[in-house]
Amino acid sequence: MTISLTVRELLTSQELAETELIAGAGGLDRPVRSVNVMEAPDIARWLRGGELLLSTGYQFRDQPDDFDDLVIALHEAGAAALGFKGRFLSEFPPHARDLAEWLGLPILGLPLELPYSDIIRIVILRTDEVENIRFSESVLRSFTQVVAEGGGAEGIVRNLTSFLKTEVCFLDAVSGRCFCATEGSFSPVSSAREKKALLNRHYHERLGLGNTTYGHFIFKLWPEGSAWRVVLEHAKTAMLFSFQRDIAARQVEARYRDEFVQDLITRNIRYREELLNRGRQFGWDLSGPVRCVIFDIDEYKRRFGQPMSKHETRELDESRQRIYALCKQEMRAVFRECPYSTMSDSIVFLTTPGRNMDFLSRLRSIVEIVRKKVHSWTNFTLTVGCGDEKPDFMGCEESYEEARKAIEIMRPFCGGNALYFWEELGVLTILSPIADSTEARKFCMSRLGGLKEDAQLFETLRALVRCGWNQREAARELQVHYNTVRYRYERICELTGDLSTPEKQVEVSVALHLCRLNPDLCRPASSSPPLRSGPARLGPLSRRV
Repeated sequence: MTISLTVRELLTSQELAETELIAGAGGLDRPVRSVNVMEAPDIARWLRGGELLLSTGYQFRDQPDDFDDLVIALHEAGAAALGFKGRFLSEFPPHARDLAEWLGLPILGLPLELPYSDIIRIVILRTDEVENIRFSESVLRSFTQVVAEGGGAEGIVRNLTSFLKTEVCFLDAVSGRCFCATEGSFSPVSSAREKKALLNRHYHERLGLGNTTYGHFIFKLWPEGSAWRVVLEHAKTAMLFSFQRDIAARQVEARYRDEFVQDLITRNIRYREELLNRGRQFGWDLSGPVRCVIFDIDEYKRRFGQPMSKHETRELDESRQRIYALCKQEMRAVFRECPYSTMSDSIVFLTTPGRNMDFLSRLRSIVEIVRKKVHSWTNFTLTVGCGDEKPDFMGCEESYEEARKAIEIMRPFCGGNALYFWEELGVLTILSPIADSTEARKFCMSRLGGLKEDAQLFETLRALVRCGWNQREAARELQVHYNTVRYRYERICELTGDLSTPEKQVEVSVALHLCRLNPDLCRPASSSPPLRSGPARLGPLSRRV
């Protein structure tokens, strides 16, 4: 139906007497066929021409320059005008104003006290949009009720499916979970590859704000009719509100939780009763022993420090959140309600080993599961440090420092993507600060330099040290004849000096430990490359997973 109402005529109405024409006088004769309230920055994609778009500028409050793109998009879509309320911006961005003037797109400065309803009433009374508005309102009420009743993602998807008469699911970007109205209607997603395949197979719509992606609506079949876009937009709004509400609640809890855990690991809690009482607020029983476990993302800070686009930054943050979610899921499945706190590139857990049989074995299994999932979903690896067990949670700080130092000591020399236990580092905790020093190099060369040309003798010496200088045990470990070890031992003594005294044996053992931290100190010429890329030759110390 042809509409006679123009922007110029709209401005002459009594209700809009206080409206200011900010820009676009050359487009005052554009026809106004409908009116819409801007709910998303990309709304221009869905315009069909002749729309009067109303906005407070909330979406652009942090990036007003993005108004330029909106002005161009509205002009190309054939919009009638943009009605602007300066509630969140003091003025319409000057560059966007000049652009609108050049394009002839009217920008109307609406009085703050003027209700949208008055503007809408003027337009719809002279168009055929009444029924569409009524339908939109009924859809809005339906989704509002779902959210008010706590339906969450499942309820919103069920409501969307009932309106569209086609199978729909929502893919959560963080957890990877698919929320479907009908169980089994979509394939489960357990990896980044499966997520990509699912999105490639079906039509989908991103749900997000700015750089944050919450997930995707995925449609099995293309929706029928012309009203599905209205329904989807209301579903998006409801889902965003649900996410924001949940996020706000979680953020408040997370802030208090993080503050508490930070107080624990910095010994900012002096009294045991304070510790127990604050723990009960989160449902935590902190009366038992404690071990600190740190999952640290390898290379995260280096990659975050490189120049990146908005899309790359968003993907990097999504990867971090995904890793944190995986760690929490697996750790809390075994250690239940263990306290945790997230940091810039790590997540800290305070576990209760006394309540879990075979703690070390269970932790290794968890790290292995997390490692595989992280590798499947992201391009990152994790280094995990575990402190010693302390008798109660008042010792959190000490266990935390041990876990942190285990990572700091071993990762530079032995690489990441591994699990390190503080108690298994032994003398390395003392030697690590000097492993790069000139003195350490001189010491190792003086004790082991004679072996640098013979990798076989070097390995035999390491086996002898591990076996307490028992030649028969070393032979069994190396899987050679006892006489072979005897011959090699005599040859080692010829090159390094007599090793029969305890003092000499200790010196050689220390030199070997230094070489484990820094293989370049005294590495046989025929041996494999330095171990800085990974702990493959460290034996049981690394507990590589």
